[in-house]
Amino acid sequence: MKYTSSDIAKIINGKLTGNPGLIVSDVVTDSRQISYSEEMAFFAIRGKNHDGHQFIKSLYDKGIRVFVVEELPTDSIKYADAAFIVIKNSVSALQKVAASKRKSFKSDVIAITGSTGKTIVKEWLADILGLYEPVVRSPRSYNSQIGVPLSVWKLDEKYKAGIFEAGISLPGEMEKLREIIDPGIGVITNIGDAHSENFPDNTAKAKEKLKLFANSSLLVYSRDQKLLHELIRNDKLLKAKVLVDWSFSDKEAAVYVNKRQLSGKRTQMEIVYGGHAFKFMIPFDDRASVENAATVAAVCLALKIDPDIIMKGLSNLIPVAMRMEMKAGINGCRLVEDYYNSDPGSLGMAIDYLRSQDHKKTTLILSDFVESGRDEKELYHEISELIRRSGIDKFIGVGPLLTRNSSLFGTSALFYYSTEEFIHRFNASDFRNEIILIKGARKYEFEKIGAMLEQQVHQTVLEVNLDAIAHNLNEFRRFLDPGTRIMAMVKAFAYGAGPSEIAALLEYHRVSYLGVAFVDEGIQLRNAGVTLPVMVMNPEFSSSEQIIKYNLEPEIYSFYSLAKFTEAASRHGLVQYPIHIKIDTGMHRLGFMPEEVDELAKKISKNESLRVISVFSHFAASDIPALDYFTHMQAQKLLEAVAKIRQEIGYSFLRHICNSAGIARFPQYQFEMVRPGIGIYGIGDFEGIDLKPAGRFKTRISQIKRIPAGEPVGYNCADVSDKERTIGILQAGYADGLNRKLGNRNGSLLIRNTRVPIIGNICMDMCMADLTGLNTEVGDEAEIFGNNISINEIAAKCETIPYEILTSIPGRVKRVFFSE
Repeated sequence: MKYTSSDIAKIINGKLTGNPGLIVSDVVTDSRQISYSEEMAFFAIRGKNHDGHQFIKSLYDKGIRVFVVEELPTDSIKYADAAFIVIKNSVSALQKVAASKRKSFKSDVIAITGSTGKTIVKEWLADILGLYEPVVRSPRSYNSQIGVPLSVWKLDEKYKAGIFEAGISLPGEMEKLREIIDPGIGVITNIGDAHSENFPDNTAKAKEKLKLFANSSLLVYSRDQKLLHELIRNDKLLKAKVLVDWSFSDKEAAVYVNKRQLSGKRTQMEIVYGGHAFKFMIPFDDRASVENAATVAAVCLALKIDPDIIMKGLSNLIPVAMRMEMKAGINGCRLVEDYYNSDPGSLGMAIDYLRSQDHKKTTLILSDFVESGRDEKELYHEISELIRRSGIDKFIGVGPLLTRNSSLFGTSALFYYSTEEFIHRFNASDFRNEIILIKGARKYEFEKIGAMLEQQVHQTVLEVNLDAIAHNLNEFRRFLDPGTRIMAMVKAFAYGAGPSEIAALLEYHRVSYLGVAFVDEGIQLRNAGVTLPVMVMNPEFSSSEQIIKYNLEPEIYSFYSLAKFTEAASRHGLVQYPIHIKIDTGMHRLGFMPEEVDELAKKISKNESLRVISVFSHFAASDIPALDYFTHMQAQKLLEAVAKIRQEIGYSFLRHICNSAGIARFPQYQFEMVRPGIGIYGIGDFEGIDLKPAGRFKTRISQIKRIPAGEPVGYNCADVSDKERTIGILQAGYADGLNRKLGNRNGSLLIRNTRVPIIGNICMDMCMADLTGLNTEVGDEAEIFGNNISINEIAAKCETIPYEILTSIPGRVKRVFFSE
């Protein structure tokens, strides 16, 4: 279904300026994720930290011609043949457009909500329904006030069902989502403590979620959720619907589920529904997965789906990857692995993510779409057009259907009948300096392709959650006055997290500066395509040529450094090259002493080669209340130095002294810029700031063995037990950053949600853990620190600070970046 710009204006009651006849077949809100511009409308949304209106010119240059805006650009006359639709609120406008699209869709629409599990239930349900009819689903966890309308917009007559999830965090939000989704079939998974901060209790939150189903005819839920059961049965509107409740314990439920654990992490579900008994097997044994599978089975039975299809779908369920992972690849490549699902809708979202990455070339490796229910020619023509519009540089198709339709994809595309054929013909030299999206149906086992393209195979990994970093940055922003700039510190390999990917994220989130310790760190950022200003805080002035070549900005901290860099700038004929002046206000590391400031100011005032961009210092104890007097003294010394320099040189510059703790505790000293450091990565305890850990350090079990009583484990026979025990050998040692002080039962690992002690001395490349009484397997994951074992705990046991723990993780440990 296509609309004109005039149609869109009428739907959202907006004022149209410009061309009324432009065709709109797709909508977008994120300027980064525009993979093609044909027939696209951009909704410019103002958020707490971003304003879509700032990207109108660049999007126009890319070919976008329809803009939904809250304010007409002052130079709108320059945008020839464009259409601007002015409305009061862009989010509301987006919701109205999606609601209009929903009204034209005549097939089933299923909505899923709940505190947890809704994304997994949606994915599994869509996989099973997709076995016999085309289904469109919301991508990933697109369940917000913006994500839901973007999902519903994908509805099209070629689909026989739409499955969408809805999430809320505030009262009043669900009614808006109901108007957009208007589900005929409702599913609620559970009510828990997630997103509770804006509700007085779980009852209020449950009532808000249940508003989604006001117009539904069928509602599926768990009777074991006592609160939900009571609310539904006591609500006049809800209890009048067709209610299908399921239970593990109450045989009065419409769907009674008797579960029995099998070997190999499997569970058999014996289900009674409508007087009939069914036996289904699922390949999971954890409680959450079994509950989610029971919900899916109940929905399928309520929809009268053939039990053989249900059996096939449940037995083939796979874990839902809740994220898209990016890894280092061979020959300077980067890999984006997305095994989330393999329907055409998810492909579009994955390509958008691919195109949002700053890299020279893009490659897509795609498998056949399995049992899509779509006409083959129509489906692969649609896929080929999507790839063409997206500007993908290299396309590789794997599977008989893609191979059969290869003529649709152009002469440069490559095709392989199977994954095995791709592997047999694989040549590593064919992939160089490109970003590669690997996306395939589960049966094609694309992990094998990923393993061949991945740079490292070491199983010890530092996962970096980019969403957590963005959240933490915005938490610090809450403490800042409007206009206060941020210099984000990415020194020491971004505190061990990996600088290039972090810098790209921070650049998108509009920080003003990046700070590094050494010149080579700045060069690495420039080589990765980072264009933000970069300050080098500990420059070696033998590297002045490199500083200038890569447009880096040095810290000047002594008369010697001033003279050496002035000499280099003069040699290049530079005028007003940006520098940053460091004042030693009491920490006594690098910096000009206060008594040197008068002479410094005079020298700078006569220096035509350099221009002062900022004058700054560094708090020594801003996190220690007992030393607040010292912090105030440091700020005062900086202000005195600033006044002298400003008077002498005759122009203004930035001032900054606040680190992460300073931002939280001394807002009066934020001045024109602040420098959050390790706090961005979720480390530190700052009052009023809700930080999320961004790093998760993990390894895997290589071997499991039984050790007889009395036999030692490890070097120096350091650990001996008088009882037989089961131990695991894991692929992490002190060469991976696992501190030796954690050995001999001082530290622990988290394996299968259970803490186990590290036994014996930690070796260079491995360690041992006591697994006695724990049901484990080779390959099981072990958390060293992360969501369950905090890095602060690790640092305390090692008698050091979190900075040292994080920055001690070497480059041989893979960094895996992901976003929810």
